[in-house]
Amino acid sequence: MSRDNAIVMRYDNPDIPSGRDIVYLHGRGSTEREAGFALPLFGRANVRSYRGPLPQGPGFAWFENAGIGVALPSSLSGETSKVGDWIAADTGRQRPWLCGFSNGAAMAASLLLSNPGAYSGLIMIGGCFAVEDSDLPDNGLLDKPVLFCRGQFDDVIPRHKFEQAEAYLSGPSGARATFIPYEGGHELPLPIKAAVQGWLGAESR
Repeated sequence: MSRDNAIVMRYDNPDIPSGRDIVYLHGRGSTEREAGFALPLFGRANVRSYRGPLPQGPGFAWFENAGIGVALPSSLSGETSKVGDWIAADTGRQRPWLCGFSNGAAMAASLLLSNPGAYSGLIMIGGCFAVEDSDLPDNGLLDKPVLFCRGQFDDVIPRHKFEQAEAYLSGPSGARATFIPYEGGHELPLPIKAAVQGWLGAESR
């Protein structure tokens, strides 16, 4: 059973009280504390990290899966609406950037597709779109900046799901997409923090 109320951890930068706002969503089976490992990616930013609504092993997940990389449609729809409401209730004048790892990347992508105007852009790390090709709308991310980071040795997410995401982002989505491959598997890509910081800084101007 899912939770109705948000559990959130905040990493506020006292030097920039009204600066860049990042919403971080953890991977399946993890918790909001995972964001601590991702903080170096964001540079000078205020970060809030939510806990997934569904219990999953020692941690939590964002939606129920029909298979690896594919969500149960009813679960994805319902949880996307719920998490979107959590974020909206906690957002000030700044439109937040979405960032997610693995299962969290799929939820972050679903959030942006469901309400593109509510968010500044998206960073996907080791994740994919948890839907079939036919459910990815043309121009669904029109002119939105999206950064897609993929470990070259990632054997957790099926290869065809990565290929689906790359094909959609570089074409039908309409997004302003950037792709950063890195030497690694299915983990947070801290070795590319300078590249992520540089992209985020350029897109935030």
